[in-house]
Amino acid sequence: LEELHQLIQEYAARRPGGSAPPHGPEPHRAKELVFALLGVVQSSDRRLPAINRYLLLSGGVQQGTVDVDLGVPHHLSPGGDYDVDFTLLVPVLNTAGVPVTLDMKQSPPGHAQISLQPFDPSTLQRWVDCCPGDEAYLSAELVSAWFTRSFAAAAKDTRVEARGCVTSVVVSIGRCRVLYDLVPVVALNGWPEVARPWLTQAHFWDGKLTEEEVAGGFYLLPSASGAHWRLAFSTSELHLRKILPLPLHQAFRAVVAVLGCHLPKGFGPYHLFTLVLRACERLPASYLGREENAAHAWLGLLDDLAACLVHRCLPHYFLPQWNVLEGLSPRDVVRLAQELARVRADPSKYLRQAVEGAKEAKRLAKAFRNQKSSAVAS
Repeated sequence: LEELHQLIQEYAARRPGGSAPPHGPEPHRAKELVFALLGVVQSSDRRLPAINRYLLLSGGVQQGTVDVDLGVPHHLSPGGDYDVDFTLLVPVLNTAGVPVTLDMKQSPPGHAQISLQPFDPSTLQRWVDCCPGDEAYLSAELVSAWFTRSFAAAAKDTRVEARGCVTSVVVSIGRCRVLYDLVPVVALNGWPEVARPWLTQAHFWDGKLTEEEVAGGFYLLPSASGAHWRLAFSTSELHLRKILPLPLHQAFRAVVAVLGCHLPKGFGPYHLFTLVLRACERLPASYLGREENAAHAWLGLLDDLAACLVHRCLPHYFLPQWNVLEGLSPRDVVRLAQELARVRADPSKYLRQAVEGAKEAKRLAKAFRNQKSSAVAS
């Protein structure tokens, strides 16, 4: 346990982006550029709201910031492709004052369809090519494809990649490369009726956060299910992350570092974060907050995942009636269980590999900075 603890601490100190200044001049200039490009997209066809409320999250989607399907086998690598990463949720509709009704009857669990009928005729006209068939349901898949095309057209001199429903852009500012994972979303005020029972229960954040902070709004994220959107609670999670015990947060990041590349399609780092939230509900904060318990927390998350795979059940944190493992094939469950067993049999080995990977990322980042400095000097 002492060795595991030391390795987790070393990874936390060396992990990519761990020592990068997220509010330094380079990331700030990158944010200004990305926002300017979104302005170009808005002015091109007037689809995006003229006044928009983005949600900026620290860390890219590979860090489990949101529940999205990347749909591609390769990951962008820290150090090799970028130095600092963020997720930006980009609302595509102005829902203020619109009596939006979500249709969940014909959707998979945790998903919904949104009709544009309550919106004004001009909104329906602007999005008509993203509403397949005769229905006025806005297709998540078509909106994602449109957003990627439009942003890539605006960012001609910037590296842009389509990764499933995510548009990833790497902005180079000076000697710093900043990754923005852009996700087109529908932002809604209030709280969905299907998640209201969750609010009536006791939670670990009681007395630490207000109900308005936790339940002030929610999102619809694009999914791989055509017209269906996935319910998401990203603003709530932003506040919950702020009160997570540090050792548990470090353990979560180390688990993502070890298992991230081995997770099957349909089960990503976000679902590992679900295990973190459920651990907070089950275990005392005084226990999770002890620095010396980081190794216990890391092993505990692995064991919790193993138990979920055995029972083939992992309830969504906000929608516990939704089993997020439902979409995994038996083959994927077995493969993930086998990988998990290998890690659990020799945990020090895999944590050392994570530390070495962090060291390599720092080496690649330093080589990039030196290359840029040499280019400027010449």
